[in-house]
Amino acid sequence: MVTVFLIVIKAIVLPPCQARRHLFTPADRRIPRIRIETRQASILEGRRIIVAIDGWPKTSRYPNGHFVKNLGAAGDKETETEVLLLEHDVPHQPFSQAVLSFLPQMPWSISDEDMKQREDLRRLCVCSVDPPGCTDIDDALHCRELGNGNLEVGVHIADVSHFIRPGNALDQESAKRGTTVYLCEKVNSGKLFLLSSAS
Repeated sequence: MVTVFLIVIKAIVLPPCQARRHLFTPADRRIPRIRIETRQASILEGRRIIVAIDGWPKTSRYPNGHFVKNLGAAGDKETETEVLLLEHDVPHQPFSQAVLSFLPQMPWSISDEDMKQREDLRRLCVCSVDPPGCTDIDDALHCRELGNGNLEVGVHIADVSHFIRPGNALDQESAKRGTTVYLCEKVNSGKLFLLSSAS
C-alpha cells in the first residue's frame, strides 16, 4: 500500500452512474488519477487529502485506492504545513506523557557533583547567537584576547544529552526526531523545547 498526498482538483464520477466510484485528480501530474469509492467526493474537492493506493489491476487505466484522511483546505497555511511535514516524514506530534516524564523538574540548577566534572566559564563574556526574542537558546560564543595576542573563540553548545539516559522514552523519541525543522512561523523541534531552553 502506497500513501499519496493530494490536492483534489476534481472528482469525476465514473460511468455508468456509479455515484460512489470517482477519479481523483492529484495536483502533481506525475501521479495518475486514482479511482476511489466514496460518497464524499463533492465535499473533498479543493481539499488536501491522504489517499492510500491499494493496487493497480493490469486491465485498469487507473490505480485503485481508498480515502484515508481530509487534511483541510488546499492553500490554508496550517493545512499546507501539515502536508509538508507528512510528505517529508517529519515527526511532529506533541510529545507523549511517557517522554515528558523524563524531563528534569523545574526550576533546575546544576548540582555541585556535576560542576566538579565541568569547567566553569561563567566568568567570560558569553553571548547568544540566537536572534532577539528567541527562547530556544542552546548555543553561544565567546571571544577573548590571550596573553600572546592571539584570539580565542569559544563555541558553547547546550549539553542536552546530560538529561537523556540511553534507552529511555526521551532517548528513543529524540532519535526518531533527529533534528529541528524550521518552517515559516513554526519550529518543529527535534528535542524537547524545555530542555534546549533550560540548558
